[in-house]
Amino acid sequence: MQIKESSTFYDAIIVGSGAGGGMSTKILADAGLKVAVVEAGPFFDPKNPEQQTQLKWPYESPRRGAGTTRVFGEFDMAYGGWEIEGQPYTHKDGT
Repeated sequence: MQIKESSTFYDAIIVGSGAGGGMSTKILADAGLKVAVVEAGPFFDPKNPEQQTQLKWPYESPRRGAGTTRVFGEFDMAYGGWEIEGQPYTHKDGT
């Protein structure tokens, strides 16, 4: 990994843009703070179709049903939907 020196200063640095990091970034930026977000992994270009892993059909999952070495941070969403079994917010009582 290359370390780059910069004279840019930020009010906040968010580590990870998952659910918590993404929302924190939005709230802080909307409040006028200068925010930087750092992520693990290589550069991601959301305009590049080859790098888009979410909002696809389950059969298009990069893992195709295989397990993952990371609990969070990999493909976790498809047009078919997803659920976390046993969590109280995934099912209404009696359904």
